[in-house]
Amino acid sequence: MSDSAPPSLPPPSELPVPLSLKELGWSPAFAAHVTPEDEAAGLRPARVASVYSARVEMWQGGEAPRLASLRGRALRDAPEGGVAVGDWALVAAATEGSEDVVVERILPRRTGFVRQAAGERSEPQAIAANVDRVLVVSSVDGDFNERRLERYLVAIAGSGAEAIIVITKADLIEDPAGVQATASKLAPTLLTSARTGLGMEALRAYMPCGTTVALVGSSGVGKSALVNVLLGRSAQHEGRVREHDNRGRHTTTRRALFVVPGAGLLVDTPGMREMKPWQAGASNEDDEAAFDDLVALATSCKYTDCRHGAEPGCAITAAVTSGALTAERVASWEKLGRERTERQGKQNVFAQLQEKRRARSGAVALRKRLVSKRGR
Repeated sequence: MSDSAPPSLPPPSELPVPLSLKELGWSPAFAAHVTPEDEAAGLRPARVASVYSARVEMWQGGEAPRLASLRGRALRDAPEGGVAVGDWALVAAATEGSEDVVVERILPRRTGFVRQAAGERSEPQAIAANVDRVLVVSSVDGDFNERRLERYLVAIAGSGAEAIIVITKADLIEDPAGVQATASKLAPTLLTSARTGLGMEALRAYMPCGTTVALVGSSGVGKSALVNVLLGRSAQHEGRVREHDNRGRHTTTRRALFVVPGAGLLVDTPGMREMKPWQAGASNEDDEAAFDDLVALATSCKYTDCRHGAEPGCAITAAVTSGALTAERVASWEKLGRERTERQGKQNVFAQLQEKRRARSGAVALRKRLVSKRGR
């Protein structure tokens, strides 16, 4: 990629205190991917803190953040969904004696929160990498939607991270406990208010030193307000609240890594208008993790291949009839299952195209090296 940064590219962020590799989340699991050849070449680990169109911001242990370009092979061999905030990489000096760095290789991820790209594109988009927990943020106002939360939970189950639901703006209604109780049926839930401070210490407890969490959710649910309270400073712009629905406006424009004082690392993300789980190669285990109550109930059906419709002895249908289970939750479960089946074909096509691109790029790189050797 070009070494010239676009005019709009901001300077690297300022860390309050340069963190050690361990504080940045480095572990023996990542170190195991560093080969003796990497060490001999002087490659050093660094973490992706922000991703721009042509560069990434890298945090290195004990040093100030730096903007870096990416080698073509680093982009070509990047994990699913492309380079993401939270990825670990190996970097080298761009030129001998230079302070600029270049990303040589992206290391395999421990966890990866990936969705299908917005719109009609059938390709993955990595939202955050190597996070311990994904905090799904929803507010008590008109944003709260059980079906949307279920989609987030399915995607998180496929990421390998832990899912926590965070309900914001609890000060806006008289009895937010009802919303919390509803969400708690889906996943562990925390009730918060950035305005009054409710739940903020409990939220901070989910991100101890050495861990990384990601905030995800729709626009205007109060993610930026949570970030500012956690950081103790105005790091993210907060949009004005609309009077007719108490919703904030979309303000976060890029994914970025922050250091929470006295705690771990936080990935803030722009609001998502849609959430389509991706999980290439996943089985229905991820759906089962988000719908464990239905999965357990389905084992009581009379027939093992029950489709949960008009079949006799269907435990799911009986539960809906008795009111123990809502028809909407069953419909959501079935819809996600159909989408997963449809998506598998698209994922196979995408994987084949990616393999062809890698082979073509590798052949081009090889020809360039051979030409370079002949010219010496």
